[in-house]
Amino acid sequence: MADGSIEARVRRLEDERDIVRTLYRYAQGLDYGPEQDFVDVFTEDAKWIRDPVRRETRRFEGRNAFAQMFRDHTHAPEYFHKHVVANPQVDVAGDTARATSYLIFICDHPEGPYIRAFSRCIDRLVRCPDGRWRIQERHAQLESWAERDFPPGPWKTLPTVTR
Repeated sequence: MADGSIEARVRRLEDERDIVRTLYRYAQGLDYGPEQDFVDVFTEDAKWIRDPVRRETRRFEGRNAFAQMFRDHTHAPEYFHKHVVANPQVDVAGDTARATSYLIFICDHPEGPYIRAFSRCIDRLVRCPDGRWRIQERHAQLESWAERDFPPGPWKTLPTVTR
């Protein structure tokens, strides 16, 4: 039987909140940086996988790859955009968790803002020795992508599998 004590219930709520903050740090880090803030949302051996829903598979493996992912993406103030995390659902089991959320990519454009893409993200997270929750594996199911001329699309200079 699960521990129903007030301490255990508060711990679960705090864990869920910290996990959602990790998802928000991913989005804000990618939009505004700095690079280290973005890279720090992942474990050392993390994987980011774009599942082939609407576009080809792409993988990033390890923190070096996440630094490359960051560098090959646009950022403010050169280009303004927002990675919006929506509807996060979090299930915690001790020091591991699963989070499912939507990611909506809104971009600035000379003719006005538009939704460039939206995805469903399925994350496996772990509590690290420093107490922070980090993404160990992300499956990004890109469901829609607008081919627009502005801003430039990310990761065009990187291989399909980046380590």
